[in-house]
Amino acid sequence: MRTSRVLIFIIACAGFGPVLHAQAPLLKATATTVGAAEGETSAVRLMVGRSTVVDVASPIARVSLTSADIADALVTSSNQLLINGKVPGTISMFVWDRAGGIRRYEVIVQRDLARLTEQIRQLFPNEAIDAQSNGRNIVLSGTVSSKDVTERAVNLASGYVENKDQITTLLQIRESDASNQVLLRVRFAEVSRSAMTDLGVSLFTGPGGYKNFLGRTTTQQQPAPVFDNSDPTHEKLTFSDFLNLFLFDTKNQLGAVVKALQTKGLFQSLAEPNLVAESGKEASFLAGGEIPVPVAQGSGANLAISVQYKEFGVRLNFTPLVTGNRVHLKVRPEVSTLDFTNAVVLNGFRIPALTTRRAETEIELQDGQTFAIAGLLNNTVNSTMQKIPGIGDIPILGALFKSKSAQKDLTELVVMITPEILPKNSFGVTNTLPRLPESYLPPLPTKKTVEPPPPAFTKVGDFEGNAAPAAAPVAGPTPATPAPSPRDAAAAVSALTPIARPVVNADAAAPSAAAQTPIPARPLTSGDKKALERSHKDEERLKAEAAKEAMKQAEIERQAKKATDEREAKQAREDAKKAQEQAKRDAAAAKVAAKQAAEQAKRQAEIDKKQQKAVAEAEAKLKAAEKEYQAELAKSPKRQ
Repeated sequence: MRTSRVLIFIIACAGFGPVLHAQAPLLKATATTVGAAEGETSAVRLMVGRSTVVDVASPIARVSLTSADIADALVTSSNQLLINGKVPGTISMFVWDRAGGIRRYEVIVQRDLARLTEQIRQLFPNEAIDAQSNGRNIVLSGTVSSKDVTERAVNLASGYVENKDQITTLLQIRESDASNQVLLRVRFAEVSRSAMTDLGVSLFTGPGGYKNFLGRTTTQQQPAPVFDNSDPTHEKLTFSDFLNLFLFDTKNQLGAVVKALQTKGLFQSLAEPNLVAESGKEASFLAGGEIPVPVAQGSGANLAISVQYKEFGVRLNFTPLVTGNRVHLKVRPEVSTLDFTNAVVLNGFRIPALTTRRAETEIELQDGQTFAIAGLLNNTVNSTMQKIPGIGDIPILGALFKSKSAQKDLTELVVMITPEILPKNSFGVTNTLPRLPESYLPPLPTKKTVEPPPPAFTKVGDFEGNAAPAAAPVAGPTPATPAPSPRDAAAAVSALTPIARPVVNADAAAPSAAAQTPIPARPLTSGDKKALERSHKDEERLKAEAAKEAMKQAEIERQAKKATDEREAKQAREDAKKAQEQAKRDAAAAKVAAKQAAEQAKRQAEIDKKQQKAVAEAEAKLKAAEKEYQAELAKSPKRQ
């Protein structure tokens, strides 16, 4: 019964054999026939999505796989298996024959990287990139020229895996002088020019009038003078603004005010940000601020006000991409200012508008090449004319009864950008630190200093024989007594054994010296002689050490004096250099001041000349008007 079931299963599976065999040999080295003896383990290698045929060499009774997700097996004949690779991995396969024997196989499913290797060779011909399969992962190894090549190779290999995390990169960047960092030097220049002209005439009579006539003409743009009648003793003429020309005929009580002004202004604002960014990475710069903007949320009783902040000022966003000695640059400069003229008032909040000028472009420049963005203009023209209807339209005479005002504003923004590829040993924008301010108190000269006082206590038993002063008792454990020096030992021996020294000239010797000569109490022994010799040797040694110490101290003092002299000489040279630099700066400042004074005098002379010309023209016009007025009066009939 069991044998019949096995035969039916084999026949049923054999019916699908032609379909599976049609999928088997797709590429070279994908179909292999492997046989394994009983008790041995054989390896079966195939690619993902490919199939291979395994010849067991004996009738198959049963097949078992550890994981059907990685590969599956199908019996195609009595002694052959068709294995299909699904996903990368390694599993075990056991095959039982009809006699009861077991054959073991290791099924290794790998990714087919032939197409990926071919694409890498075509797209990166100058790069040494190798792609290998490691289970589910793809390992990229080798050397590349830049980090950008590494990222592009990883993006290319990500198309052969389910997600990008299955790519392991071991690529190394080749050492070179150039780096993948770009220094961007940016110059923002904003130039604002303004010009204004103002011209108008006002005519008026005195408080008594002219021939019993009182009159005044004004266009309200340039108000006419008025008389103050608060003081009855005399009347004062009051002006409401500064005037260019004022004429008043006290005899006829007639006056005229001529206002002719011309104003020109120039304003320039400059910002110079310097930024360093990695190739392919975005960098940004903002010099300005943020304004709070209230935002209403909800409605009715659930209405709430939140605050959002809007940035304004000088902004720069750029993304560099280094390609050899050229830089592909994506740049976006922007300049925005607050505009309170177009502000909005909301629930008591005054929210200003933003005046923005922005440009965005992508260009390719060489290392150190500069390009400029200009033409961001803002041109405003405002012209106003006011006149008295009718009389203001009369030729020539109508100019006395009207006023004109014109104002022009021109603002231009220029952005200049210079990219520089930084070498690996570059110090960046500058290699100097900011200078420190001058010290508040200068250092004290060496000549005005004194040596520190000597120590308060001397060493016990020094070679000069000075007795150390007795120290005050100190609470605590008694310090150990220092060991006696050789001189102290020799002195002790001499005190115990007086020595008789012969006098060369007894008569010349002083009585005090004879009195001080010790009288020998007993002859010297060999031990005393040895102790005396040791004391003499120790004394000579101490003298030699003292002389050596004195020479060492003298050398130290000489070196200290030399260092002090060098410091003083250096300080003197620095002071002289500073004095010379200060003198140069003073001379340059005086030269600039003289030049500015000359230019100011020249401009003042031109202004005076223009004013004199305007006064002459106004006087001529006034005289012509007066003549015409007298002519009109002569033509008109006399009053009764």
